[in-house]
Amino acid sequence: MPTRRRPADARSWRAAGVMSGIGAHDTMDTSGRSESTGPAIQGLTLKFPPELERRFHEDYFQKSVVQVRIGQIVGALVYAAFAIIDPWIIPDVASQVWALRAVIIGCFGLLFAATFGPNFRRYWQPAVAGMVLVAGLSMDIVLIIAPWPERELYFGGIMLVVMAAYTYMKLRFLPALLVSALLWIAYDLADVFIRDTPVAILVTNNLYLFGTNVVAMFAGYHMELYIRRDFLQRQEIEAKEAQLSRVVLNVLPPSIAERLMREPGTIAERFSTVTIMFTDIVHFTQYSSRVAPEELVAMLNEIFSAFDQLVEKHGLEKIKTIGDSYMAAAGVPTLREDHPQAVAEFALDMLEVVARLNASRSEPIRIRTGIHTGPVVAGVIGTKRFAYDLWGDAVNTASRMESHALPDTIQVTRATYEHLRDHYELKRRGPIEVKGKGEMVTYLLVGRKT
Repeated sequence: MPTRRRPADARSWRAAGVMSGIGAHDTMDTSGRSESTGPAIQGLTLKFPPELERRFHEDYFQKSVVQVRIGQIVGALVYAAFAIIDPWIIPDVASQVWALRAVIIGCFGLLFAATFGPNFRRYWQPAVAGMVLVAGLSMDIVLIIAPWPERELYFGGIMLVVMAAYTYMKLRFLPALLVSALLWIAYDLADVFIRDTPVAILVTNNLYLFGTNVVAMFAGYHMELYIRRDFLQRQEIEAKEAQLSRVVLNVLPPSIAERLMREPGTIAERFSTVTIMFTDIVHFTQYSSRVAPEELVAMLNEIFSAFDQLVEKHGLEKIKTIGDSYMAAAGVPTLREDHPQAVAEFALDMLEVVARLNASRSEPIRIRTGIHTGPVVAGVIGTKRFAYDLWGDAVNTASRMESHALPDTIQVTRATYEHLRDHYELKRRGPIEVKGKGEMVTYLLVGRKT
């Protein structure tokens, strides 16, 4: 059957947090593939397909930029703090080391300022990787200019930088791996060709670097893997939210759906004046007994789909379909002063649509329509199979107008007639006996005034 209304996005649903449990039972295997519908995360590179990778980069930047700024502040403070021990451990070259520290602290400051730039998101990973590399190489320089054996006390600084590269500075795994490898190579080259470090210390320090890198690599790899899994699950949840909200918004008016999410429970509002319309197919019962169920459903779908398009065109609210009966209203849930005119235009267009559809049918379809204007209560009740509905005597009166109407006519009550008579052609049908209402004066809407 046709949908009730246009799809809407899921922003309000996400903002309300009502779908936060969707996907809670989705799991991932060790490759990073969701057992539902998610794509695989490539092994060593930890990458998604290109478009998803682009969205991940944007999301990762948004979630990382604050920590990157904090990282620059912490890095500068740590470098400054170690300056306290320089005169004590290496008094002869303390001033040179202080100058080097000042340069590095300045670099931290420049990168901190750059994080506020509009283009930082485009180059932030290379920039942070470069900063970590410079910080690590500065420790290598200290090991060159400081005398032996005191300089070996600064070796731990390189290991701190390696750990920070993988864990704290928000570098992705591959950039962190590259930086750590370059620092390790630089350390060994300096030890072999410049510092002339004893073999025992060189071997020992390399074992420390190896252990540090293994631990840091393991931590860094799995940190990014879990971050990507989290991102993938959030993408799947958002897709499910959007799909679910489209379904719900085909059942409930958007304003009612959003209100129901904010304030769960019964919704019932009184409207002092709205216009309600019922239409059904004349002799539908006899027709349905003569045709196959598939043909019957196809016919209803064709007609009601056309009516749905008219609902959108005239800004009405489709309330429901029951069998061959179609109910719509104007003035709910959004107030509008021209609700009688909107329903009148809709009803006249329906006759034109049915006439057009009949041109290609062997057996013409005839409809009858009833319209009434009056007060109603509108809302959503119950806890399952939510539906927006109308209640009140005005609804019953509109239904009676339809059931007592003539084929291919639009019958309206006097209340609706008073709203339409200045702009539409209406003919008095005369007093008719209406079930449950007694004698009523009704009118037939026949067209627009020229």
